[in-house]
Amino acid sequence: MINISLIIQKQHSYAHLITIVTIVNLRMKSDMTHVAGSSDHEHYLSMASMYDSRLSAILPESETFFAEVLSFIPDKAGRLLELGSGTGYATDRIQSRFHSLQIIGIDHSSEMIKCAQQKPQLEGVQFLEQDIRDAWPEGTFDVILTTLCFHHIPENDRISILSRVYESLSPGGLFICGDIIRPESDVAEEIYRSRWIRSMEAAGLQADDINSIVTSREANYSDMEYVGSLVEKMKQAGFSLVLMPYRHEISVVVVGYKTG
Repeated sequence: MINISLIIQKQHSYAHLITIVTIVNLRMKSDMTHVAGSSDHEHYLSMASMYDSRLSAILPESETFFAEVLSFIPDKAGRLLELGSGTGYATDRIQSRFHSLQIIGIDHSSEMIKCAQQKPQLEGVQFLEQDIRDAWPEGTFDVILTTLCFHHIPENDRISILSRVYESLSPGGLFICGDIIRPESDVAEEIYRSRWIRSMEAAGLQADDINSIVTSREANYSDMEYVGSLVEKMKQAGFSLVLMPYRHEISVVVVGYKTG
């Protein structure tokens, strides 16, 4: 595993983890969805509101990543469920391109949901504050989509979530998963991580923030899927056709079709 201290020569405090990874973790951490006081609530809301502005600096090739996700949504799709909709970053892009699409977004964080609801262009989207492991809205969907969320689902729950995704799709429907992965070897991880750090530095992120982001990846690294293991889990859930149209080092877009 790469030694971060050799890359970022600066000591820092972890008192304020305002990185994108910490913000994304709001989706799965119940202690952040029910804060005790108004000042804490505003603090976490402020953190969540930073999501959109910092994402492009943290996710390499983010424009291509999201463009690839959206490119698989059929023009004739009528109903879409977004798992881990967050601040509505991807939702906004979907809504602006597919005006007649009925979109339902699910997220565990009240702060994320509030940020999404404050966007006037998303007024017609239904956002539900709940854990994605809980019951979903009734009926089937033409598309179920998730971006940068699946790796936060506990590993033991992923197969059951994917099985429910499959069951909740209409015949011919598809599941689009854009997520963060781990490469096939530690050597590849060191190379990709070094390139990722340089990319964040070039985007203007501060060393403290970069170090916090990389530290968060290290903490969650063992629970992340390989590309092969993600594809295999999707096949176990029932998807007979699984495509991988996009991969860039530590990010991937995988699409599963409910055929027949």
